[in-house]
This record gives sequence, C-alpha cells and structure tokens, in this order.
Amino acid sequence: MENSEKYKRLIESLENEYFFYSHNLEGKYLYISPSVEKVLGYSVEEAYGGIVKHMTNSERNKKTIETLKKSAGGEKQKTFELELLTKNKQVKIIEITESPLCNNKGEIESIEGVAHDVTERSNQEEIIKKQNINLQKQEEELRQNLNELTKINEYNESLKKEIEKREQLLLNIINEIPEKIFLKDKNGRFIIANTPVAKNYGLTPTELIGKTDFDFYPQKEAEKKHKREKEIINSGKGVSYEEGDFNKEDGLIVNTRIKPFKIDYLNITGVLGVQVDITQIRKKETELKKLNRELKTHQDELKENLKEITATKEELERTLEDLKETQSQLVQSEKMGALGNLIAGIAHEINTPIGAINASVSNISNSLDNSMQNLYKLFTKLTKKELLIFLRIMGLMEKSKPALTSKQKRQYKKEIRNKLDKANIENPHTVTDILIYLNLYEEVDKIIPLLDVEDPEFILKSIKDIYSVRKNAENIKLAVDKASKVVFALKRFVHKDYSDKKEKADLIENIETVLTLQHNQLKQGIKVVKEFDDIPFVNCYPDELVQVWINFISNAIHAMENHGTLTISVKNLKTHVQVSIKDTGKGIPEEIREKIFEPFFTTKKSGEGTGIGLDIVQRIVEKHNAELNLESEVGKGAAFIVTLPVD
Repeated sequence: MENSEKYKRLIESLENEYFFYSHNLEGKYLYISPSVEKVLGYSVEEAYGGIVKHMTNSERNKKTIETLKKSAGGEKQKTFELELLTKNKQVKIIEITESPLCNNKGEIESIEGVAHDVTERSNQEEIIKKQNINLQKQEEELRQNLNELTKINEYNESLKKEIEKREQLLLNIINEIPEKIFLKDKNGRFIIANTPVAKNYGLTPTELIGKTDFDFYPQKEAEKKHKREKEIINSGKGVSYEEGDFNKEDGLIVNTRIKPFKIDYLNITGVLGVQVDITQIRKKETELKKLNRELKTHQDELKENLKEITATKEELERTLEDLKETQSQLVQSEKMGALGNLIAGIAHEINTPIGAINASVSNISNSLDNSMQNLYKLFTKLTKKELLIFLRIMGLMEKSKPALTSKQKRQYKKEIRNKLDKANIENPHTVTDILIYLNLYEEVDKIIPLLDVEDPEFILKSIKDIYSVRKNAENIKLAVDKASKVVFALKRFVHKDYSDKKEKADLIENIETVLTLQHNQLKQGIKVVKEFDDIPFVNCYPDELVQVWINFISNAIHAMENHGTLTISVKNLKTHVQVSIKDTGKGIPEEIREKIFEPFFTTKKSGEGTGIGLDIVQRIVEKHNAELNLESEVGKGAAFIVTLPVD
C-alpha cells in the first residue's frame, strides 16, 4: 500500500498529463486524483459521477469497452486507449493502464488505474503513419520509374544494336554491288565508298574514308572535280556524264551520275555518286550482224504468228456467226432467255477485238514491208557510227511505259519540238511524232546528240517500223485474250449438259463466268465491287446456279438503270458459303416483297420481263437446301443473299 501511495503522489506531481483512480468491482469510483481536472477539466466531484459517460462514439472506444469488461473480470494488467470529451468539449486520447488489487487472501478487492493524456503523441503517430504511407507510395513510384527507365535503357540498347546491324548489312549490300557507289561531304571527303570504288584507288573502303580527290589526282584535275561537286550542291540538281571510248585499247565506257545528298539527322550535306560500266551497251559490228540475223528470224516468226492469228480471227468470226444463229433459239428455257438478252452485248465484245486484230494485222503487214525495204540499206549503207546510234536508240525504248493521254501528248510534243528547234534538227514535226510513238518522250535529251548524222529521220523511221511490228503484235495478243475469255465463258454457259447429280464447283469461278457474259452491260456505267473470301468447293448444280446469278445481276442492272454500284460478296462460313448480290437501285417496297417470288409477277414494262425469273431462282435455291434472303431499303437499293451448304 505504501508503494501504491508513492506512485499516486508521483503521478499527481506530473503536470497536465496523468491522473490516478480506483474503483470497486461494481465500477463505483473509490478514488480519483485531483489532477483529473488538469487533464480533462472536470473537478474530482464531477469525475466521480463517471468518466466513461464522456466517451465519444468512435471505433476506438467500442474496442475499449470490451477491454474494460475483461479488466473488471479480474484479468491481469491491461493497457488501452479511449477518446474522451473534456469539459470544454475537446477530444482527448487517454491511455488507461489498469490492474487488480488483491487482499491477503488473494481476492480482488478493487481495480486501480492510471490515465495518461497521449493526445499529442497519438496525433504525432498518426502524422508519422500518414507520412510513412506517403513515403511508401513515393518509394513504389520511384521503383516503378526505375523499372521503366531500365526497360527504356534496355530497349535503347537493343535498338542501337539493331541499327548497327542494319548499317553493317547496308554496307555489306553496297559492297556487293558491282557498280561504284560513293558519298562525299561538302568538302569532298569520302564518307561512304563501296569496295569497287576503293579498289579503284588501291585501298579498302575503310582506308578511303576521309580522303579527297586531292590525295589521288593532280591539282588541276582534283580542283575540276571538286568544283563540279560544289556546283551540284549549290544548284540542288544532279548531273550525268560519260567517260571513256570503246575504240581505245581498254574499250571501257563509264556513265557517272552525281546528285546532291543530305542527311539531316547527321547534319551532312554532300553528293552521292554512282558509276556504271556501260561498255556492253556499245555493240560491236559483229553484234549488229547478229541483230540482223535475229531480226530476220523474228520476222519469220511474226509471219508464222500472223498465220495463227488469221486462223484465230476466222474461228472468232465463225463463233460470232454461230452466236447469231443461236440467238433465235434461246427461248426454250429461262436460261436461254437470259442469254438472248446478253447475246447482243457478247457480239459487241467479240467484234471489238476482231476489229483490233484486223487493224493490227494491216499495220504489221505495212511495217514489215517498210522494214524489208529499208533492211538492206540499214545494215549495208549505214556507217558504223549510224549503226551504233540505231542500236542505242533501240536500247532506250521501254516496253512497259503507259499510254499517254491526249493532253500529255500535246504537252510533250510542244516540249520536244522546242528542243529539236534549238538543236536545229531537220523535220522537227516528223521526228517529234516518231519519238512520241516510240515512247521516247522522256529520253529526248539523250537522243538529240545522237541525231548528228546525215539522215537521222531514216534511222528513226526504221526503228518505228520494227517497233510497230512488236506493238501491233501485243495489241493482237490482248485482243485474242479478251475474245478468248468471252468465248470460254460462253462455252461454259451454253454447252454444259444438265445432270441430276451434284458436282464440286468453285462458286467464285461460277460468278466470274456471269460477270464476263454481262460485261457489256456492266461497263456502261456500273462499278463492280468484289469481296471474295477463300472458299471451299461447293457440292451443287453449277449450271443452275449460273441462272440464279444471271437473274440477280440482270435485275440489279435494271434497278440501277445502268448506273450505280454492284457489290458481290462471297463469304466463307465454314459449313456454308454465303453469296450476296447488292445494288444501289430504287429498292423494293415493303408491300411487294412477298410477291416478287410469285410466278409471272413483274415490275418491268411489258415485253421487258416474263416474271418467272425469281420463281425459278427460288426453286433452284430450295433444290440446293439453301436459304434465300432479301434486304432492301426504298431509295437505297436491294440485296439478295443465298446461303448454300458446302456438302
């Protein structure tokens, strides 16, 4: 008890922080130290009325009540916290330490407790706790940033290695190119040079880097080269020139092309040069003789081809006559009726290539006559220089150049005539027409220096006659291919026998046959859009399906009045193939959609349709166990969709 009193006095001596109390097992206070007034503002008498009733409704206090119950039951010393309202309504956090007090028999007589004001400490702990949370967040953000930086560095390193690999690959490729390729800066120093360039100076590409022409050529020659490169950089225009002579002992002729070159990210301005050995372009006299033999052989082959083309033309004419005879018989079935509507267009499609063949055959005949008349003079009377010019101009012609529009021809003619006038070329009108015909309108600057001979017009006309044979032969081939395609499609449509057994067929090829037959109508103003998936072969009756597609496409053309977009879609649905034929016509009103599949119902004018087409289509679709759907919006068009099982 003495120790207890000492502790009480010690606690009460602490200013504004502690107070001491005791209560019996029923919770009645036996003693409260006066320092309670310093801590909570309540007098001792007020405190005897109960301290717990000043507790707040916080979660902390709910847990504290449970702890108090256990302490009152005789548990050993417990420490807990609770929130109390002071007399002036401030919230304070009080730390309570309670322990039981026993008599000589070991029985609990009362509970003693020490109350400690820990409000400031608790607030500081809360602040520290929040700071720790913020620090943890910042630490996590820093860790994430560090990880991102690490990844970026790894990516940059990987990118750097990849760039180095690509640069090395580019250098390896350049070194393997037989032509000489080099890059110089504005001061004439080599930046890049491939192996053929370095070999010319007796060095490796690495050893040549940084050197200039002054390291290899006499002062005047080096200054001339450097001056030319500066002019190219300043003008921003490239130059091309030839050096060498095939009459010299080495027989080497080199074409050098130099153009300005700039690498922005390296801040490098300089010139890019390419040197090409063109010695082989300058043919010797023996090569000209060989060309003579080849030309004669080619002419013989062309004559044989003309015989074959004539036979093909006659076959096409017979086919056309057969088509005209067939036209009167195409009324026995709906399919033949549809073909009757197509026959005029097909005849036009075949007549067009036949006309082209006739014109080309006549042109070839005239060109061959002219070539044969000039052949002796071309290879016996011309000088060696003129023969070389003939061969060089032949080499400048490009077969694959697209045809010029009328506007382009007028523009090129004007430009070419001006250049020919300045060069004092005789008969500039005739020469201009020949150059345009030979597709040499972009090579005039190269050709003009070659026309400095006695009779340049004769050389050009001879080339034109030879080129005309080739050009007209190509026209014949295109015409034959076009006519053959139409005839093939027509044969597939007409001569296939009906069978009661299904067969595997390619629906896309099936549809393409119909498009070929309908081409004459479609080309009048209808854009065809094809959206074809890769599809399997379908087990079906191919010829009957052709009737379906012809009916849909013919109706679409009629609905669009020969102007609009026809979209044909073929989709792979694995177990099924779906074909959609959509137009941008007037659409089908809701009130007649159910009637359009009825026999003899038609919206066309009298004489334009029988009204049985869609009825036949529906029967064919049902025969294939397929599904037929219609989607339409008035004013926007209609789409017929057929979904066929693959097997």
